[in-house]
Amino acid sequence: MKGSVMSNKNIPGIHNFCDRWCERCPFTDRCAVYESEQELTEEEKDIRNQAFFDRLRENFAKAKVMLEEAAKSHGLDFNALDADVEEFGKKEEARRRAAEENIIAKLSDEYMKVAQQWLKTQPGMLAKLEKLKEEVGVGAQQTSEAKKQIETIRDSVAVIQWYSTFIYTKLIRALMGKAEDDIYESGIRDSDGSAKIALIGTERSMHAWTSLFELLPDQEDHFLNVLSLLERIRKNTLVQFPNAMNFVRPGFDEVKID
Repeated sequence: MKGSVMSNKNIPGIHNFCDRWCERCPFTDRCAVYESEQELTEEEKDIRNQAFFDRLRENFAKAKVMLEEAAKSHGLDFNALDADVEEFGKKEEARRRAAEENIIAKLSDEYMKVAQQWLKTQPGMLAKLEKLKEEVGVGAQQTSEAKKQIETIRDSVAVIQWYSTFIYTKLIRALMGKAEDDIYESGIRDSDGSAKIALIGTERSMHAWTSLFELLPDQEDHFLNVLSLLERIRKNTLVQFPNAMNFVRPGFDEVKID
């Protein structure tokens, strides 16, 4: 944080149930995570840059010092804490392995691979774009329609790319939380929130693939297979998390944007 103070208008916990697509989020001015990340340099945000790892090491070092001081002030044995952390890590790894064997994890992993492979090749997409670009300038009506289709392609590809890994990641988090029995006094489950945003990402992805299908009917078999896979993810997730869509995400499901 580099010493700054968070805004008191931030919505607590809003970042836990978002899709991390800050460029398209209407709540960036009320998100503590977004606010803190604005203070980072481009190098510190880039995982390919050494500055990114330097920042991580600095944060871990600070966290360790804070933990040691807290343990000392409460008369706790830090070596015992290390043992607890190790035991927690083993349990966490066991939960992750179990989650990865779940049907929705396997389906979303399959979808991730299919989507990423398609994004590498985008069969028929480049030819379609070139054809649309040629139509631009032919006539006013054709120009307008061509521009609309180009924008649809760009937006659909962006959505598919963004959520291709996101759905799997959030479903793993939901499954691990459910295994941990993450129920609060209010009866709300954190895992339902993770499942909900995964479902939202799934539905948005389905819409994006459908939009492309309408523009590239010659890719019917591929698009129908992808849509079938996403629908299986959606249905199985709803079966395992029947209360997911009732989860009220901080900000997104309770604050109206003018």
